[in-house]
Amino acid sequence: MVELVSLKHEIDHNPKPEDAKRIKVYVSILMSEYPIRDCRPVLAFSLPAKEFRDSFTSYRWEQLNCLEDDERLNVSLVDFARVELSRLVTYVMFFSVNYSPDCALSIHITFKSGRSQTTMKTMNEEYIHLLVDESSVMRIQEPKWNLIHV
Repeated sequence: MVELVSLKHEIDHNPKPEDAKRIKVYVSILMSEYPIRDCRPVLAFSLPAKEFRDSFTSYRWEQLNCLEDDERLNVSLVDFARVELSRLVTYVMFFSVNYSPDCALSIHITFKSGRSQTTMKTMNEEYIHLLVDESSVMRIQEPKWNLIHV
């Protein structure tokens, strides 16, 4: 199965002063087998690491809301990315020995699609108009019970 969402992270131990103590997130959508052509981020944002750390159990990543309206993605993929993003950032900030509060953490989220949106739409339309041949449907019969009373 094709991996639809991937997350990678980088920890910068010597960040620029404006990047220190921040989480930077970059989102890309790959629509083809040619990642060089599609590699530009469609969304980039940053937040103070303290903001996530102070509310990590309930942080919603509302910055990703705009992706729900992107015709190349669906809401469940965006929600999955939110869950995985929280899981990854929590792991790095609280359990990784390589991370310290003065570092800069960069997260790269890549949504991948093996099919174009047109192809997916065509497949969905074909599925909707699929006719079922009643003679080929397997019927389930009630079991015959042999009861023995002792």
